[in-house]
Amino acid sequence: MALKHVIFVWLGFAVALGLWVAPTLIGPPLAQQTDRFLRDEDIWPLIGLTALFAVYPVVVWPLARRCARWAKWRPSPLGTAIAAAVLTALVAGLGVGLVFGGFGHSRDEDMAGFGAAILRHGQTWAPVAAEWRSYVAGLEPEFVRFAAGGGLWQPAYLPVHAALRALAGAVGAAAWLNPALAALSVIALFGVARRLWPSRPDLALTSTVLMASSSQFLLTAMTPYAMTAHLAFNLVWLWLHLRGGKAGHTGALVVGFLATGLHQMVFHPLFAAPFVLQLWLDRRWSLAGLYTVVYAGICLFWLQFPALTLAAAGGVASGAAGVAGVGGQVSALIRAQHPPTGVTMAENLIRFVTWQNVLAAPLAVLGLVPAIRAGGATRALAVGLALTTAALIVLMPYQGYGWGYRYWHGLLGSIALIGALGWSRITERLAHADQGAAQVLFAGAAMFSILVLAPLRAVQARDLTRPYALAYSAIRRSPAQVVLIDARSAWYINDLVRNDPYLANRPLVMRARSLTKDQIGALCSRYTVAVLDSAQAASFGIRVLRPWAMAAEPGRWGALGLAPRCGPNATPVAEIKPEPGPQGASR
Repeated sequence: MALKHVIFVWLGFAVALGLWVAPTLIGPPLAQQTDRFLRDEDIWPLIGLTALFAVYPVVVWPLARRCARWAKWRPSPLGTAIAAAVLTALVAGLGVGLVFGGFGHSRDEDMAGFGAAILRHGQTWAPVAAEWRSYVAGLEPEFVRFAAGGGLWQPAYLPVHAALRALAGAVGAAAWLNPALAALSVIALFGVARRLWPSRPDLALTSTVLMASSSQFLLTAMTPYAMTAHLAFNLVWLWLHLRGGKAGHTGALVVGFLATGLHQMVFHPLFAAPFVLQLWLDRRWSLAGLYTVVYAGICLFWLQFPALTLAAAGGVASGAAGVAGVGGQVSALIRAQHPPTGVTMAENLIRFVTWQNVLAAPLAVLGLVPAIRAGGATRALAVGLALTTAALIVLMPYQGYGWGYRYWHGLLGSIALIGALGWSRITERLAHADQGAAQVLFAGAAMFSILVLAPLRAVQARDLTRPYALAYSAIRRSPAQVVLIDARSAWYINDLVRNDPYLANRPLVMRARSLTKDQIGALCSRYTVAVLDSAQAASFGIRVLRPWAMAAEPGRWGALGLAPRCGPNATPVAEIKPEPGPQGASR
């Protein structure tokens, strides 16, 4: 039976991970997003794909052999890469509105717009009006860095991705930034593969198709997430690095500077480090020294970026809430782990493989040993994957939201290249008569991934996002001056706390739990206030974890003694009914 190794790898993977997460599936739902994704979105695709691989010997392979008799088309690798890039941009660009309604679902996505708005004003820190400085913890409860006294704030992420969004927004093309970066990723991946294997254009074609047919690749390109930029910059960096020469290495160092400062610093240096190590192993002393020194400077600069820009803005760090040192940042990440880490990573892996081309995961596993044995750049790809995974297990096992496993998104090109090597190793052993059947099988897997899996994932993403988009649209249309989010039982409801960095929006949105009784009373004395509680969130379709607790939430206003000023529960946001149609961008 041809290609049996692919079946064995998938079935072994599915059984091992299924047993790993079985106690979680049997037990009550955990209050974390990876568990919800496993139950609601990922377990059935895993079971379905496992069944598909199980019938491969008696159904799929015989059908591929029959089709190979009349399938004579041999695609051009370069033409296919160009077509894939164009189609990627079009599908992702249309999906921004059709799937997500232009709404950035998570806090991470909203922070990109928050940072872009500050940069468009020519600043790196935005001033907070004096009347609102005591309310900053409620106005932006997560992922924001404050100066002492709350007089200045900026996103807790590095600024390059926000700068890209600011530039794209200046020409009215912010929605097309990530689709364009995804298309660039396809072209760069093809260029990398041609550099790695100049005599094997088939490997360039294989790797390009594996990545371009990934649901994670396509759906993430429809969002404001920085992960699409990480992927594009990593692949452009590798393309330039492999090109070599003065222009290639200079370009790689410039791209490396920008890639390190995209959003979180951990990702690109771990991708690039094995290639720099390979320079040392190859005894290219001067070039290895140049990369090492420059990257040390790059990392030092971005580590100090918040402090440098804060000093330039005339602010003072606010201690724990301000600019933490490297040790403090690492310690905070470790403390923020969501146990159990092993189960969380197993759920992440299931989510990752079921969001890719159906052959991507088993081919990548089969390609790891050949990649390591080949040495050089292909070994560096595998080492970079291992380094990033080790860092994620220690620092960030829990990803929260993500279409697929977004912390591996910058490595989709590496996985596709390793997978192409795995495909080459198992197909080169086939008899000549079976080579055509293997090509039909690969093309069929790509079409199944694009025409079946990607639409399924798009529907899941739309269904998850739409209730929040409707609720946020109602908040934005509220006639109140302030909207308080007081929905303690609603799932991830604090992601709706979104404000312009200059607080120019009305109504302002605040998290009630971050405010004191006196602060809430003062708001109700000075402004018209509306409240979104769990019952109202549920009316938009947002998941509520403790339905039995919803009735008690309005009574909190009376218990706090605020009823005379705020009313029994102020004005319900849900009185503004959801409207069909465009959902609106997050910023």
